[in-house]
Amino acid sequence: MNLKGNLSKRMAFMLVLSVFFLGAGCSGLGGNATFSMQEAASYAKKLLETYSSPSVSVALVENGVVQWAQAFGAIDTKTGRAPTPETMFGIGSTSKVIATTAAMILVDRGLVSLDLPFANYASGFSMQSPEAADITVRMLLNHSSGFPGTEYRGSVLTARNPGYVDGVLETLAGSHLKHAPGDMNIYCNDGFTLVERLVSAVTGTDYATFVRDEIFAPLGMTHSRYPTGPFPDGSYAPEFNADGSPMPQEYNNTFASGGLYSTPSDLCRLLAMFANGGELGGVRVLSEASVRAMGVDQTIGKFKMGVTKGARYGLGWDTIVQPGVELAGRTAWSKNGETGVYGSCVIVIPDLKLGVAVMGVSGIKSNQATALAERVILAALVERGLLASMPDVLPETPKERAQAPDLSEYLPGFYASTGGLLRMEQDARGNLSIFQRSGGDWTPYLEGLPHRANGYFSSDDDPNTEFSFAEGRGMQYAMNRGASVSRLYQDETPMVQKIGPGTSLSAAWTNRLSRTWLLVNMPRTFYTLDATWYPCLALEALPELPGLIFAKPQSKETYYLVRPESDTFAAMGITIPAGGGRDQNELVVLDVGGEEWMRFGSYRFRPLETVPVLSADVARDIGIGAEGDGEWLRLDPDVSGATLTVAPDGDSFRWMLFDASFVCVADSLARGKAPLPGAPQGGYLCLMGDAGARFTVTLATAENE
Repeated sequence: MNLKGNLSKRMAFMLVLSVFFLGAGCSGLGGNATFSMQEAASYAKKLLETYSSPSVSVALVENGVVQWAQAFGAIDTKTGRAPTPETMFGIGSTSKVIATTAAMILVDRGLVSLDLPFANYASGFSMQSPEAADITVRMLLNHSSGFPGTEYRGSVLTARNPGYVDGVLETLAGSHLKHAPGDMNIYCNDGFTLVERLVSAVTGTDYATFVRDEIFAPLGMTHSRYPTGPFPDGSYAPEFNADGSPMPQEYNNTFASGGLYSTPSDLCRLLAMFANGGELGGVRVLSEASVRAMGVDQTIGKFKMGVTKGARYGLGWDTIVQPGVELAGRTAWSKNGETGVYGSCVIVIPDLKLGVAVMGVSGIKSNQATALAERVILAALVERGLLASMPDVLPETPKERAQAPDLSEYLPGFYASTGGLLRMEQDARGNLSIFQRSGGDWTPYLEGLPHRANGYFSSDDDPNTEFSFAEGRGMQYAMNRGASVSRLYQDETPMVQKIGPGTSLSAAWTNRLSRTWLLVNMPRTFYTLDATWYPCLALEALPELPGLIFAKPQSKETYYLVRPESDTFAAMGITIPAGGGRDQNELVVLDVGGEEWMRFGSYRFRPLETVPVLSADVARDIGIGAEGDGEWLRLDPDVSGATLTVAPDGDSFRWMLFDASFVCVADSLARGKAPLPGAPQGGYLCLMGDAGARFTVTLATAENE
């Protein structure tokens, strides 16, 4: 949770918007209206520059016809080759609209009922919480299942992982729910991933084939596909390394929740189908009743804090009241998504049969794609005479100051979200300051925010980023009312939950605070191809919060609150509706051969202190066991300037070399080589491969090279 970074990005984007305007022009948009791409092209190019993105693509549809589609940037930085409207992009979580469409086809055919348990259709589903048996198909589609969140391990790789859904079910079988089924809506990828199993269990057809035959083919979506194998060069937009070379194709194996590659034109055909009540070009994909059901607010009657317009979940939709389009007095449905590489957004105004799709690479994530989509569709409304003029961006005028009320119930206090930890306090004048836990200390991020007459705290420099406090079900929350990337509107969401001390930690947990564990079960093809990956798990406790533990997996700067319930188990720590409480995990202590290993979600970690040392000038033969766990070696800490040689037997391998601080210095999948001279003294070598893979490893001193 980087508050300062997010603020600076918003300010940069506001500068871009200040030079943007869409006007009349060349392509037909119904009747005698015209639509100009000149200013939109200028804006898209500035978007690429501002967010260091190589490419972006946009399309607009009206009355079932794609009226305009254009791509910008480059898909080959060395030759300058430009993308075309047929160039595919990953669309991330926008894939959930496709998954919901697939589920609703089954509902239309009488094969599935939204309000019957998922377990009725998919055998083998179970969890540690017995009430998981009550999770319905509807709950999978509206983020109210209560699942921990996302099974990231094995999801985004450089290769296909056909066993990903099985892995999700296995992880869920060992996990508890974080809230009762249907009680609240917290963004959850795994619910949609299980639509793959729903489809295959009911129809006997694998998910990708079902979607191709029942959705893509009828709608003429000829440039939409799941990454079941490598795409032809030039058919999709890649991300690039610093030297301009393309990075490997991203295989997002979460097909139903985030794995589709598509084009804006293809997604516009999907939007046209929704806008036309489930039919396009004489071909019916969904019943009108199913389309209407997807557009019903699923948060009504559930626990929530405030009214987060961007999280008024429909079935598959992020919101059925898109805030930007609401400025024009129109109701629109919207979904956005992102992966490590891509960002996307779709918006449809059903009663006008008007929709837009945007997708981009790298710096263009879901919020940036949403901003562009909003501007394009609002400009189309202006062209049609349905909106007098483009909405103004939010004024940057500071709000009137007012004396702060008594907030002793909330401040000072410690607040947590998924992976983040804040301290909030008031000074003698009642001003709010926010500090983030980072690097083992509290770092100031926003300080001296005055209280305003509208009931919020905000700075003079950024008056549209506002904070307040609220209580629900006996839990206290800090609320954030922030400006959209487009700077056209604000939206409020519960940002963090106040946490209090527990009982004192047991000796078993206290003794673990000084230890480090190393990740062993990451697939060798995982999509981290730079030096930022941190393979460790550490635990931290704060004296001001006795009885609580913060798990720090794969990053020194993440703080996942877990609450010990026994000497070997710590439960998920927060309950925040919408997005702040997503993707949590339990921490479990495992006994593996007499050693204390850790499991955080599905990630397994071995103790650092028992890693064997690779002695100098002694060849070691290392094998990957039946579980497929990676093997770790520590380079002899008494030897410097040696040459490391890693000789794998076969092709299914990966090795990564880290210095003594666990900074990656070589990766065989990305840039590594063997032999490697000047191996870091006291560094660590991780060997990954399929079960049965073998490596011969040697650390040779100068006299023996």
